Amino acid sequence: MAGITRARMNSDADYWERTAAPRADKAAASGERTAADPNESEYTRKCASRAAEIARENAAEYRYLAETLRAGEIPDGYEFD
Repeated sequence: MAGITRARMNSDADYWERTAAPRADKAAASGERTAADPNESEYTRKCASRAAEIARENAAEYRYLAETLRAGEIPDGYEFD
């Protein structure tokens, strides 16, 4: 953890929790709306459903990153810019 401060870890955690995760939640909600729209083609609804699923997984991962960083740990494979 050489050169990485708790302040930097908390700053990154704030980004994942306050910016990235809500953005992914918003994308998931949009995909879910499209997936439920009977005016869309079956193909479009299936694509939107899968995109929503991926966005929900991403949101969960972003929250995990934030939690881990706030605990003072660096997640496996995490790189600071």
